Amino acid sequence: EPYEGEKDYCGYPIYKDEQLRTYIGLALDKKQQLLAHCNGDAAAEQYVSQFEKELALRKDKDIHRAVMVHAQLVQKEQLHRMAEIGMIPSFFVAHTYYWGDLHLKNFGEKRGSQISPVKDAIGYDMKYTFHQDSPVIPPDMMKTVSCAVNRITRKGRSIGENQKISVLEALKAITKYGAYQYFEEQEKGSIACGKYADIVVLEQNPLEVPKEQLDQTKVRMTITETEV
Repeated sequence: EPYEGEKDYCGYPIYKDEQLRTYIGLALDKKQQLLAHCNGDAAAEQYVSQFEKELALRKDKDIHRAVMVHAQLVQKEQLHRMAEIGMIPSFFVAHTYYWGDLHLKNFGEKRGSQISPVKDAIGYDMKYTFHQDSPVIPPDMMKTVSCAVNRITRKGRSIGENQKISVLEALKAITKYGAYQYFEEQEKGSIACGKYADIVVLEQNPLEVPKEQLDQTKVRMTITETEV
């Protein structure tokens, strides 16, 4: 659908379908992970549909943990199809705070409130991650966790009450699912015998502090492979 106030303008694709499918086929042939930026719902549709068409011609259905980066306006039905083929959404969920008011203006309340639909992804039992696109915004993961949990815009508006998630669900996105996205789940992402001791020590327990204070949580110490 067009932007609010526009008659026909819906954005534009960078690649034609045939070009994108060629790149997808190349990645699958080389057994390489493909990560593609898809901000709009049409971009998401192009990425998913071309993957589906390419997979339909192959016996091997392994997409090597392909990632949809941003997945800003991905629709629930598209997430369902992503889940079916094993595609991972990496949400720039901090958009809810930094540009949430602008999204509501550009897309209207119905569409704008559903940006970064993490809760829908959880409903399909998907693995999902968060990112910040630094230096677009600071690489502050606890701010991002807060955005996913609270979904409050700069102007203080609630944006997508139905897409709010728990603190634990948000922490999974930046720990165990992040490791999974990069094929490192055997070495990182959770605390277990045999894994690297890659740990951050926070000044307060994010599972216990008021949700409104999550973005104030500071890192006291970082440990990488047992070294402080």
